[in-house]
Amino acid sequence: MSISVNIVPVIMSGGAGTRLWPLSTREKPKQLHALNSQLTLLQETLLRCPQTKGFAAPIVVCAERHGKQIKAQCEAVNTAPASIITEPCPRNTAPCAVSAALAVQRHYGDDAQILLLAADHYMADRQAFVDAVRAGAAAAAQGHIVTFGAKPNHPATGYGYIRRGAAIDGVAFNVDSFVEKPDLATAKTYLADQNYVWNAGIFLFRADVMLAEMATHRPDIMRHAAAAWHEAREDGIFQHLAEESFAKCPGESLDYAVMENTKCAAIVPLGAGWSDIGSWPALHELMTKDAHGNAIHGRVIMNKARDCLLHADGPMIAAYGVENLAIITTKKAVLVMPLAEAQNLKALIENLEEDER
Repeated sequence: MSISVNIVPVIMSGGAGTRLWPLSTREKPKQLHALNSQLTLLQETLLRCPQTKGFAAPIVVCAERHGKQIKAQCEAVNTAPASIITEPCPRNTAPCAVSAALAVQRHYGDDAQILLLAADHYMADRQAFVDAVRAGAAAAAQGHIVTFGAKPNHPATGYGYIRRGAAIDGVAFNVDSFVEKPDLATAKTYLADQNYVWNAGIFLFRADVMLAEMATHRPDIMRHAAAAWHEAREDGIFQHLAEESFAKCPGESLDYAVMENTKCAAIVPLGAGWSDIGSWPALHELMTKDAHGNAIHGRVIMNKARDCLLHADGPMIAAYGVENLAIITTKKAVLVMPLAEAQNLKALIENLEEDER
């Protein structure tokens, strides 16, 4: 079942994408790069959200330092966001949900639905994504906070999972539990069990429901985030959240702040080929590969290479006789690491100076 409603996409573009260093940096994070198409991940996300048949113009929430880049990338794909809300410091997704709800409430009223999604994810099937959102609108209209669970296609250990419970309306289900990232053996059992889905971090909810649940479960986040929004400085399309109030917000995800505590949570399965492209192995998996399993971007020459990711955004890469490596070049840095050890990259770059990350 689906209903015709006003759905406002709110695109969260505040992440740093540190697991894709050195391409993704604080100054230009991964959502502002083109990774597996001619468009950046942000632009792909903008175009994924139609502005017809019940969808409104998007709102983008981003770091203060990225505002001009965000505006330029929107213009490049002929998308005019209703607003660009800038955050003076990173505080995760819970404060972002408050800003989104307040902005949509002011412009569209309590019954409008917010589609809260990340700017740096990938969807293979755009129409399947839109269909899932429309289908989930019925549960959101009834007061549920809908989260979308990507159907697993392999036993991933890098994603959180959601176990779905009883059906609500034939499309949406109650949330039985949120599950942390599992080990491989456990992930294999989840893959075999149709009730487990990957936590894609995409939400659909009414403005009034989110504000009420945040006030109930995390009144501190609600108080400071709301103050930052009400004290914001407006400059044309930009709405700059007040720094002093926003800095007081605890940095917490929407999952921890609300979803794991609320009785309003619902899950809609999403079969759209989702990936968060959260690491170099994840990008390697998505990219077209040659007969020897190599994914190549930019100026690359190679011989006897196998199962490698060779991504040249800086100096040319010349590779001979290598296997299972990620070799990444930019104008500022070169990364060489075993492709399977992506989880160690974050610890590596923590040793860098702030302006090198």
